[in-house]
Amino acid sequence: MMSKNIALRVLTPAYVGRAVDCIANSFSDDPFSKVSGLQAGDWAAMSGMFVERAATKDLSVIAVNTTNGNVEGVMLNEDWKEKKPEEYSKLSEKWRPIRAIFNKLHISYKARHSRYIQPHEILHPLYFSCIRPELRRQGLIGQLFNKSLEIASDYHFDTVVCESSTTSTAIACGQLGFREIAQVEYRTFLYKGETVFYPLPGMNPEYQKLTIMERPIHAGLVV
Repeated sequence: MMSKNIALRVLTPAYVGRAVDCIANSFSDDPFSKVSGLQAGDWAAMSGMFVERAATKDLSVIAVNTTNGNVEGVMLNEDWKEKKPEEYSKLSEKWRPIRAIFNKLHISYKARHSRYIQPHEILHPLYFSCIRPELRRQGLIGQLFNKSLEIASDYHFDTVVCESSTTSTAIACGQLGFREIAQVEYRTFLYKGETVFYPLPGMNPEYQKLTIMERPIHAGLVV
């Protein structure tokens, strides 16, 4: 059950800074961060450009602590056809292997679609949607997801697609009605001839593969 002092709100420009802070702090200790040398500031630099844009679109949802005003969770939603911000290509070298593995995953996903994906067809909650670690496993992600489904339906999207970096997240997505479409194993992925993510499963057995999953918008809400 969601905490009584947490309220769901559509992301607006007033919450950009607090949403970026939530993402940066949530991912700063992530195994991806450790293997890539990423700090909270790197996550803030990367996510900030997406959060700023999303705050003008009325598609993304945040969980706000009504006591102190902090953002405790973010579900950053975009149209799958939305191009990445120009600043994305200017990120530090540390991001390049991560960009490469996600690019390979997305190419595999698109290859499995028998027809061209149209704008306003697929809603994409971005990978760095998150809940602060201390508030996880309290049903908050399901609340954010349900609100996102309502918004997606209002904007006439018909499918939602998301990435999963761990086994438990993939299982949770399966329970939400998602099915796996494509995957990339960390230990076999090559970046410039090197298995840069080979250490991930050893650091945390949950990290075996990066997957992309989808489900119809109208498959039902999450209880």
